[in-house]
Amino acid sequence: MNTTSLKKKLFKVSRLTVNYKNKTILKNINFSCSSGQLIGIIGPNGAGKSTLIKALLGIVPIVQGEIIYDGKLLNQQKKTIAYIPQKSQIDWDYPVTVWDVVMMGQISTNSWFKQFSNNSYHLAEQALKKLGIYSLKDCCIGELSGGQQQRVFLAKALAQEAEIFCLDEPLAGVDYTTQNIIFNILKDLCKDNKTIFVIHHDLNDLTDHFDQLILMNQTIIKAGNSDEVLESNFLNNAYGE
Repeated sequence: MNTTSLKKKLFKVSRLTVNYKNKTILKNINFSCSSGQLIGIIGPNGAGKSTLIKALLGIVPIVQGEIIYDGKLLNQQKKTIAYIPQKSQIDWDYPVTVWDVVMMGQISTNSWFKQFSNNSYHLAEQALKKLGIYSLKDCCIGELSGGQQQRVFLAKALAQEAEIFCLDEPLAGVDYTTQNIIFNILKDLCKDNKTIFVIHHDLNDLTDHFDQLILMNQTIIKAGNSDEVLESNFLNNAYGE
């Protein structure tokens, strides 16, 4: 899946702890990976998977620990990381077009009140073409299929020029064929040296799609390749007997 011509960048999380309302949600999270990998985050409901993603994004504060990407603190490189939220968190009835959503990826660079540059429009156009949805640019997002909607938000992340993508259950509510299409798109993005974290619930197809897995339940139970992580003792530790 991965190419060797691009410089690999190290992503490392050390001693990460997150509290919410005086309760520890994540405790002593440690893992590392290199860029160009597709990483699945798995674990039971309430394990803190979404909280981990939000901690990486800087959405929730961390009590201790650090997140390093390419030798620098990730919170000093906010443009580098992009979030593709759960479908349930998006108002699909809001009258916004595919083009509008993708251009939002340039907001952090231009601000709401600054005119977009020619390069911003070029980045959005190229992102839509790469994801195969340029012909849909004038459609309202609510008119699209589940797979097309996921492509729109991936295109937004590309237009942002993000290097790290965080997807929260991107395959929820889409059929098996669409799931395979999305996975193929994610694998293609990894060939461009993107680092992609995916919260995923289906344990049946993990060996087919992910380079690395992070099995967690408030802390890391096991991180590594699928053969290492999907051993019964680790799964029982995470999910219970």
